[in-house]
Amino acid sequence: MQINFFSQVLITQHVAKMMMRQKKGSIINISSIVALDNQGGWTAYGSSKGAVISFTRTAARELTQLGIRVNAVAPGLVDTDMGNVMDGSFQNDIIARSDMGRKGTPEEIANLVCFLASDEASFITGQIIRIDGGM
Repeated sequence: MQINFFSQVLITQHVAKMMMRQKKGSIINISSIVALDNQGGWTAYGSSKGAVISFTRTAARELTQLGIRVNAVAPGLVDTDMGNVMDGSFQNDIIARSDMGRKGTPEEIANLVCFLASDEASFITGQIIRIDGGM
């Protein structure tokens, strides 16, 4: 909870103060598809990422009127050190359930975050966007 949830709350509180002065901003939290799909064996992780989803939606309601958009990205399995620590058969199961049949890349997640931070996403707030290769 400390890393996955409370850290995002503290960062949001800090940057929202600066964004309020500017009357503009975009906050993007990182959740996980585990919070959306309720995978067995992931109770603590899924719960902490589920808290991020609830926080994102609530913060969007509270901050949008101040010109601050708040959204979250919910990645699936990504080719990172964390993703690669998982058991190989578990990784293969996730990949097999993905329509694209592969892991995502960090760059693909970053591209979505950059889009959400941009003015091109100026009408998007309070959303949880899956990026999981079609799970």
